Amino acid sequence: MTIVLREFDSFKRVTSWEEWLDVTKATFPEYFPNWAVSNLVGLLLLAIVFYIPAFSRKSWGLLMILASVVNAYMMATDPTCYIEFGVLAVPPMQRFIYSRYYARPELIVLPIAICQFLIGVELLFDERSPRLRKIALGSLITFFIGLVFLGIGSAFPSSLLYALTMAKCWPKLTRSKVD
Repeated sequence: MTIVLREFDSFKRVTSWEEWLDVTKATFPEYFPNWAVSNLVGLLLLAIVFYIPAFSRKSWGLLMILASVVNAYMMATDPTCYIEFGVLAVPPMQRFIYSRYYARPELIVLPIAICQFLIGVELLFDERSPRLRKIALGSLITFFIGLVFLGIGSAFPSSLLYALTMAKCWPKLTRSKVD
C-alpha cells in the first residue's frame, strides 16, 4: 500500500539539524495557535495539580479518552496526517517517520489510541488501585517524554509540562496497618 501525502508549503524532509531548525522556525507561525493552546493547557493543568490533584488526574483521564477517539477517527479518515507532521520532528525521528516501518501509521497510532483510552478510563474512574494508577501514569510520562522528539508538531515543550503533571499525580505511598 502506498500512502499519498498531501503537500503543504512547509512539507519537505530535512537532512541536517540546521535545516530542521530553519524549517521549524519557518513553520512555527502556522502552528502557533495549536502550540499556544497546548502549552497553556499544560501550564493550567500543572498549576491545578498542586491544589486539586484528583481534579487534574480526572481531567487527564477525560483528555486521554478524547485523544484516543480523535486518533482513531483520524486513522479511519486520513492516516497520512501523522506522516505530514514528520517534517517538524527532530531528524532521527524523521528518518523513522519517513521509513518503510511507518508506511502504515495506523499500525502504530491505533495501538496508541487503545492505550490512551485504557489509561484515560483508569485515571477517570479507578479510585482503588494505586498499582494500576502507577502503571497508567508511568505509561503517560513515558509517552509524553517520547513526544518531545516530534518537535513543534507535538507542541513542544507542552509534553514536558504534561509529564510533570503526571508525575505530580503519582499516588502517595501509604503503609498498611499491621495488627
